[in-house]
Amino acid sequence: MKKIYKILSIIILILLSSNITHAVDNTVEYTIDSTSSNIEIVNDPFVVETPIVNLNRAQIFNYFWDYFTNLPLSYKYINLNFLWVEEKSKTEKSLKKLVYLNKISNLNKSLYLSKNMSAYEFYSLAKSILNLDAIEIDKTQLSKRYVTNDDLNTVKEYYDYLQNEDEALKNKQNVLWDKQEIFNDVYNTILNGHYNHVNIEKNDLIYSAIEWLAKWTNDIHTVYFPPIASKSFEDTLSWEYEWIGSYVDMASPWVVKITSPIPGGPAEKAWLKWWDIIVKVDWKEITRDNSLNEVVSWIKWPAGSIVELTINRAWNELKIEVTREKITIKNLEYTKVDLSTYNIQIKSFGAWVTKEFKEVLEKIKSDTSTRKIIIDLRNNGGWYLNEVTDMLSFVVPESEKTAVVKYNWGDNNFYSAWLDLVNLKDYKVIILQNSGTASASEIMIWTLKDYFPSIVTIWENTYWKGSVQTMKEYSDGSSLKYTVAKWFTGKTQTWIDWVWFKPDIELEYDLDAFKNDWKDNQLEKAINY
Repeated sequence: MKKIYKILSIIILILLSSNITHAVDNTVEYTIDSTSSNIEIVNDPFVVETPIVNLNRAQIFNYFWDYFTNLPLSYKYINLNFLWVEEKSKTEKSLKKLVYLNKISNLNKSLYLSKNMSAYEFYSLAKSILNLDAIEIDKTQLSKRYVTNDDLNTVKEYYDYLQNEDEALKNKQNVLWDKQEIFNDVYNTILNGHYNHVNIEKNDLIYSAIEWLAKWTNDIHTVYFPPIASKSFEDTLSWEYEWIGSYVDMASPWVVKITSPIPGGPAEKAWLKWWDIIVKVDWKEITRDNSLNEVVSWIKWPAGSIVELTINRAWNELKIEVTREKITIKNLEYTKVDLSTYNIQIKSFGAWVTKEFKEVLEKIKSDTSTRKIIIDLRNNGGWYLNEVTDMLSFVVPESEKTAVVKYNWGDNNFYSAWLDLVNLKDYKVIILQNSGTASASEIMIWTLKDYFPSIVTIWENTYWKGSVQTMKEYSDGSSLKYTVAKWFTGKTQTWIDWVWFKPDIELEYDLDAFKNDWKDNQLEKAINY
């Protein structure tokens, strides 16, 4: 503790200049208060003769890049509204991170990235972005000069100090505590003394132990993937891959369910239905020893090949052959089904669907004959949170919340920028949903119903997924998918994990009518409602 108090009592003077050719009184001083750990940013009375380079605004935004390394990959697919941001530049990526975390507003204006930033604005940004609430800023002095590298170092040193204090507490004890010796002994005993030890792989023991760490979170969305399974999972995240085209889930050992056949994909063409339980893939029976990714690896194979799935549907066992295809997910399709009705089928909230949705709304706004909008979210398994919140911004009133994501470190609120595209109160809006409607799709339904109660939903309960996951990759090729947050609807703060969104009108899908005559009775109900 004496060492800590000594550090806290140090007054650090950093000499700064606001101009590379003129000596000015602009030195920054920060003082750490040993009683409260506050830091006060002020100026000192010294004059600096050494020229120091001022930093532009792009460099400042890039500076914050390294502070946020553990984000869901979805941040990369945010559509920035800022003007004059170079595509694929580090600045663009940095801004996407900050927008994803709701640290800055995604406004349709220039950030003047080539211009310098005042020291006052920088410390204000640092205080907000890095949650450094203890920083006290002298506006009068800091507004008179620009930012230099010494300012960046000041914030970094203080941030690292706080982080190291937290880390020191975490590292006081071994993760296994007094169980380390037991763990090592069990591991070595099994490898050397077990009757079947010659057939036991060292890595299998370790990977299985780590897998059980993830399982004991009692969260079906938190999964550890050994190297081979990890590669399989990464392939399923690709927008183009070869298999049956369906979202699947394993809610409990050996119960692999079809949750959302991708619209137009092989699974839907073979009449696989949501909640069909796969019990066998070709000749391989699924047991409690098989992981979800192992089963997925059985189903995946080159396009054109056939897989026979034995499924359990309402306690009846069926064998269904599915011809695998190269799956390319098309996010959105729309048609004008009659003189006054647009049908928008959102198949996935994948990258760039916001742009496609905006184009449709612009068409609807310019088409004065439109009276009804149908939004088809059947079998839409979700995907990127930022896409759906951006899409909701087109219709939710300005500055109202579209979603709230609750992390351990605090809330991330998403607000509507409202571009005044379409006022849904001027239209009859109907949403088609089913049990394959999940995650981001459920955000859209709940939020729209929050703000526009007259919207009508048709068919059956949704899937009930209200959590956000991210991936962590390791040097051996393994990875961990784990839940980092829970999301809630914007207006009513409703959390839908394990809570279905019930339809206003229940109407069972007429599969025979579709098979025989290509008639979609639910869509027809929406058109004629």
